[in-house]
Amino acid sequence: MTASDFERDRRASIRRSLTGGFGWTVFLAALTLVFVYPVSMIAIGAFRDGLPSDDLPFTIDGLVAAFQDPETWKTMGNSLLLVVVCGTISVAGGGLFAWIAANTNVPGRRLLTPLMAVNLFVPPLFHTLGWIMLGNPQNGLLNQFGRMLGMHGPIMNIQSWGGLFLLMSLGYMPFAYLLMLGAFKNRDQSLDEAAAISGAGAVRTFFTITIPSVGPAITGAAILIAVLVFQSFDSPQLIGRQANIFVFSTQIFHYVRDQAPAEYTKAFALSLVLIVLVLLLFLAQRWILRGRSFTTLTGKTSRREPQELGPVRWVLSALIVVFLLLNLILPLFAMILGSLQPIFGVMSTGLTFDNYVQMLTDPEFSSSLGLTAWLAVIGGFGSIAVALLTTYVTARRTGFIRSYTSFSVWIPWALPGIVLALAYMFAVLYVPAFRGLYGTAFLMTLVLIVATIPVSSRIAEGALAQLSPELEEAGRTSGAGSWRVLLTIVLRLVVPSFLSGWFLSALFIAGNLSVPMLLAPPGLQPVSLTAFQQFLQGNMSQGAALFMIILVAAMAVLALAALSLKLAALLRARAGRAGRAPSVPLTRITP
Repeated sequence: MTASDFERDRRASIRRSLTGGFGWTVFLAALTLVFVYPVSMIAIGAFRDGLPSDDLPFTIDGLVAAFQDPETWKTMGNSLLLVVVCGTISVAGGGLFAWIAANTNVPGRRLLTPLMAVNLFVPPLFHTLGWIMLGNPQNGLLNQFGRMLGMHGPIMNIQSWGGLFLLMSLGYMPFAYLLMLGAFKNRDQSLDEAAAISGAGAVRTFFTITIPSVGPAITGAAILIAVLVFQSFDSPQLIGRQANIFVFSTQIFHYVRDQAPAEYTKAFALSLVLIVLVLLLFLAQRWILRGRSFTTLTGKTSRREPQELGPVRWVLSALIVVFLLLNLILPLFAMILGSLQPIFGVMSTGLTFDNYVQMLTDPEFSSSLGLTAWLAVIGGFGSIAVALLTTYVTARRTGFIRSYTSFSVWIPWALPGIVLALAYMFAVLYVPAFRGLYGTAFLMTLVLIVATIPVSSRIAEGALAQLSPELEEAGRTSGAGSWRVLLTIVLRLVVPSFLSGWFLSALFIAGNLSVPMLLAPPGLQPVSLTAFQQFLQGNMSQGAALFMIILVAAMAVLALAALSLKLAALLRARAGRAGRAPSVPLTRITP
């Protein structure tokens, strides 16, 4: 190597170091600006009773007044009660179904995973509105059916504590199921056989062997479900407020939107309490699992045959059918039937498609559908793209960059959508240069992307976990930079997961209600907010038609995507067969 070659390589190395350092500086600054800085407004807002643009002094008077208000403690009690009851039912039900699907011979068990996946795709607002159409005491379909049978009074009142417990427990059960399914599949069932040989009955074996062996999965699911219940807004807003039941998210919205002037200090005080509770949940999980071993898979052969349950398996099959009815078929039936009725609940008017025609032709509703489509496409893409980038950094980097990235992306887990929206609203108002963003579609889209990051990150983690770092090392050895490796190797290999994450994130954005409730610009209302207002005005049929259009469009996109992937696979297989050299029979080359 000549001196000039050495000098050229040295300069290239310095240039790459400077470029890389600048790139990581920009990356960390973007994380701080998008994730960390807005959340810091929660602490600032708790000590300033007013908007940032009001230039008020800092004080603790508002914070003290918030904790002296009896409504604050009542809200905390309601939230904790909802978390304990719904979390217990969801985790118990999800664990039972996971055990049925993974370890038993119950008929219909193979339908559980697809059923749970479908329920996971359905936005919570759709599920909530469907059950309101079923169980509201005035004209709910179930109560009308009861009156037809001669029953006096409503069969059920969904707008009550019981209705809230039922709806939210059913809604979060699929999350608990999917979180625990892998643990039940991987456990060694010979442990149950050993317990039975030792004289333990089926019930004792289940509670003393089966459940403890999947302890980490159960506690992890319980923590996640508790966080999700703390964050929930749609069901408590639509159902709980009718029964004067306020939880963290709805009480925060009440302080900001229903009070004049808005009581921002109380809203941020509740937000701080919520963050502390979420942190305590994660610390409690680590304390519970410290020093304990949950190893059930070793080098020895383990049994995987389904456990024979006898006649009780038919009872569990019936339980699967009941769950299918309550969580999917009945709400979907109510939405379809309601969307076809000119006046919801009035059977004598017949069925018509007028509501669908109105939704597609009326400028107000058609613009809402178009805005939702754009938000879903752009926001879904942005969510999975950011999730893939941050997850890749967390998985492949070490030191401060990894820790700070993981911390920044974790922040949305601890905050409900309504708190995120409030924090970002204060963030843009606090800096004069950013105030022009308030009341714009850009700010609403940005917060929707951030609120969906926790969902898309789980998909990105699963996709990157399947890639060996050796593939990226080979690319760097060949001279490719970090960004080129990410775009030409990693991204190309995770395209199917990227598309799945895009679709799922788009669905969650289309059904998000909490963020648009605070940040939707005047005249720009997505379907979730439009449908919510239609239901408040008593126009349930129009609201149901709106959601059915979104649901049908989503299913059509999913079907087209599946068809495209299948067609691409067929074309690749045909090209592979065409590219192979024709084989020559041995008889032709044998002398």
